[in-house]
Amino acid sequence: MESVVPDLALQPYIGADTFLEGDSDSPEDGEWSRYLGFDMTYRGDKLGSFEHASGGPESYQVCCVVQELLSQVQDVVSEATTEPWPLVLTNGRKDMAFGDVAVAGDELQMWYGDHEAPVLRIPTVSLV
Repeated sequence: MESVVPDLALQPYIGADTFLEGDSDSPEDGEWSRYLGFDMTYRGDKLGSFEHASGGPESYQVCCVVQELLSQVQDVVSEATTEPWPLVLTNGRKDMAFGDVAVAGDELQMWYGDHEAPVLRIPTVSLV
């Protein structure tokens, strides 16, 4: 992500274990997970941290936290530049291309905009 957004520094971390309750009232309905998160610094200013815990396979958990990361970075850059970022024109109007993420094999793919024709593709990250 830092290669696409100059002056951005991210420090990933694995947080504490947490129990995620299921949809029913049964205490057995749920699972243990860990918080995954990032500390963010932009242009030397510490912007704080965010973390996210989700259930399911590890690849799904990674996608959930990276989806939040893409949104957080988008907010930071848009606020700093006072412009939609990354910029996409929708019906002649300036708008932001929303971020998305997928795991393909052992690779994490990230982009903003349409998957087939992204406005901005983030370099692929190996998960092994």
